[in-house]
Amino acid sequence: MSLPAKGYGARFQAAFTAILPVRVAVLQAGGACTRPLVMADELELAPALPLGDVLVEELPIEVPYGTMIVMLPEGSRSFSEQLGEAVGEALLLAQSLGGVPMEHETDALYLMAHAAARRAAALRLEGHRVDAQRFSIGLGRCLGRHWLADRRSLLPDPALFARPDFLWQRQLSVYLADLDPGFSAPDPFDVPADLLQVSDTPLRLADWAGRTETMLRAVMGAPEREDVPLQSSLATRFNLQ
Repeated sequence: MSLPAKGYGARFQAAFTAILPVRVAVLQAGGACTRPLVMADELELAPALPLGDVLVEELPIEVPYGTMIVMLPEGSRSFSEQLGEAVGEALLLAQSLGGVPMEHETDALYLMAHAAARRAAALRLEGHRVDAQRFSIGLGRCLGRHWLADRRSLLPDPALFARPDFLWQRQLSVYLADLDPGFSAPDPFDVPADLLQVSDTPLRLADWAGRTETMLRAVMGAPEREDVPLQSSLATRFNLQ
């Protein structure tokens, strides 16, 4: 575990938080890591030993409470693909931290993915060097792992998630409806452009997850839930799907 090259890390963090306004620390993982990993700083590596404390001890880095940890694999990889894959992992983590009703989970992830891809496409206009198609390929790689698992035979086109336009393909909606009877196949054109822009500045992880959940419930018409604290077991869930 180490810090990424200064320029690369700063560039990655700036683009990531422009898409998802959450407090984040970007690290370089060891050789065994083959894809971006995203987790909470509260993840306990051992009883009473959270990941954030270990990182502060081992690296010249500050990890304030409520930080999302993003670990990137070593090697020369497409910046935009890594960004898309990391954002996908962060969306899965947000879903595990939040309280979106189970019957709306596939809708929620589908909506967030569309909003993230749309936001990534706008970043170049803001000075970020992000290739929107490469971003979507990385996002698809992550969501393919999550949605396909051992069900690849049910998908007419096995290469669907490798396409930069996978989110817009009708076969994705058909597949997700077969996968989850609760999936309502939302119209991508109805996804609010600012769905993920829940703050002008990066938020603590729990606050970001909570606000994102509130926005999703409003968009999907799901009833609001009582404001209860996130359970520790959820707040420290390691997103390794």
